[in-house]
Order: sequence, then C-alpha cells, then structure tokens
Amino acid sequence: MLHFITDLLKQFGIWGLLSGLALEASSLPFPGSLLTLTYGYLLNMHIVKLLLIALAGSAVYTAFSFIPYGIGYKLEDKVKKKLSKKKKAFEKSQKWFKKCGLWSIAIARPLGLGNYISYLSGLSKVKPMPFALLTFLGIFPLNIAMLWLGQIGNFKSIQSFISDAQTYILIAAVVAVCGFLIYKFYFKKSSCSEQSSST
Repeated sequence: MLHFITDLLKQFGIWGLLSGLALEASSLPFPGSLLTLTYGYLLNMHIVKLLLIALAGSAVYTAFSFIPYGIGYKLEDKVKKKLSKKKKAFEKSQKWFKKCGLWSIAIARPLGLGNYISYLSGLSKVKPMPFALLTFLGIFPLNIAMLWLGQIGNFKSIQSFISDAQTYILIAAVVAVCGFLIYKFYFKKSSCSEQSSST
C-alpha cells in the first residue's frame, strides 16, 4: 500500500504537492504537511530547487487560504445578527484581533491552526494584503522545514510517520462519525420529544 502511494505521488510530481497544499489551505481535512514531508523524500533536489518548490507551495497555499477567509468575511454579518446581545463584545474582539492578533495569522500556520485563523481573519475583516503576507510568512518556513526533513530522512522513518498519521486520521474520522451519529439520533430525538410535549 505504501509503495503504491509513493509511486502515485512520484507520478504526480510537483503538481501533486501543490494540489495537496491547495486542498489543505482551502480548509478541507487534508494532511498537507505530511504530503510536503513525503515529497521532500521523493524529490531529489538541491537547495535552490527546494527553496523554489517551497516558494511555489507557499504561494499556492496563500492563494487558496482566501477560501476560508472569504467564507469568514461573508459570515461576519450573520454572526453579528446571531450575537445581537453580545454585538459589542464581538466588535471589541474584532478590533483586538486587528490590532494585536494579526501575528497569530503567521504563528498559527505551523501549529495546524491555519484554517481556523483564516476564518477568524475573515470574520475580523482583516485586510487582504496583510492576511496574504502573514499567511505566506507563516507557511514558507514550514514548507522549507518539511521538504528538508523529508530529504534527509530515511524511508523507514517516513514510512512510520505516514503509518502513524494514517492511524490518527482514521481515529479522528471514527470519532467524528460517532459524534455525528450521537448528535443526530440522541439530541435531535430529545429536541423533537420536547417540542411534541409542549404542544
């Protein structure tokens, strides 16, 4: 299975890496850092090529991070309406994020919180240019590190890393499905029974 995946990634080449980073940035549950690490192992590259690939990957990631940013931007009015009683607190948090929290856009990228920060940036009406610059500033060093670590690593360490990641992804998927089923069958039934008893 692992050899099939690595052969497939080799066939895709650099376009596979860019597509993976685009999927991750657009807020889909995709392990972009893991893919970058794997491509670091698969692609035989010197330092200049590594930097150019990291640069291209970071540019693609930054461009596609405008998808969750745009969603957050459009939802801002709806969130304000739902939080009508706490509208002032929401507006204060927006101002605070614009003034003090901007650097979290860059800092959150290596921590795996990048997609949440993209939504929050849109909700807080952060200007597109600072958002793009800080996103790029946060993801570029991470891409360099992942490509370099993949390149200096051996196949066994990459293999164990991938298998561990697959296990965690599987566990997360099972927990998400169980949570959804519990919500659907337990909480929906309880709310329906409350409505029927009140009528």
